[in-house]
Amino acid sequence: MKKRKEISATFIYSAAGYGDFKASRTSEFCVLGRSNVGKSSFINHVFNNSRLARVSNRPGKTSLANFYALSNDTAWIDMPGYGYAKTGREDKRRWSRLIADYCHKRDNCKGALLLFDIRHPGLAADQQALEWLATLEIPVFYILTKSDKLSKNQGHKQVAQFRALLGAEMDGVAYSIMDQHCREHFWDLFLRWSEEVSV
Repeated sequence: MKKRKEISATFIYSAAGYGDFKASRTSEFCVLGRSNVGKSSFINHVFNNSRLARVSNRPGKTSLANFYALSNDTAWIDMPGYGYAKTGREDKRRWSRLIADYCHKRDNCKGALLLFDIRHPGLAADQQALEWLATLEIPVFYILTKSDKLSKNQGHKQVAQFRALLGAEMDGVAYSIMDQHCREHFWDLFLRWSEEVSV
C-alpha cells in the first residue's frame, strides 16, 4: 500500500476580528474547543511540528484566530478557546464575536474540528457549542484529547459516554500527543471526512 504523504501546515496570519480575515476560496476548517482543552498541543502534534502553535499552561492563551495553510490546499483556523479563561470580560466578548462571525459569515468554512477533554463528557460549555454548531448546520469532526491521561479501559468507557452524547455514528477520534499512531489514525479518518463534507 502506498504511504500517504505527510501533510504540513504553515502559519500565515492572525485575525483579531472578522474584518481581519483575508478573502479566500480555499476550503477551511475551524478548530474549536474549551479553554485548556489542548488545541495548540494537538495542532503541533498532528502536523509533527512542535513550534507551529504556541502552547501555554494558562487557559485562554490563544486570543486571536490563527490561519494555517495546509500542504493539501486547505486551511485550518485555530479559534480562541471558549469557556473559562483568565481574561477580561471585554476580551471574552470579542472572542465570542470573532468565532460567531466566522462561523456565520465565512462561506468557505466547510466544517469544524471540535475538541473535547476525554475525561469530561457532557460539560455545559461543550453542549452549548454542539447545539450552536448544529443550528448553523456546520459539519463537526470530534477529537477527544488527553486520552493518555486514562488507562485503556477507562478510555474505552469515556469514548462510549461521548458516543452516547454525540450519537453512535459520530465522526471523530480519541487523541493522545504521546502516541504517534494517533496522528496517522486521525489523518486517515479526517481526510475521508473532509472530502465528504467539502463536496
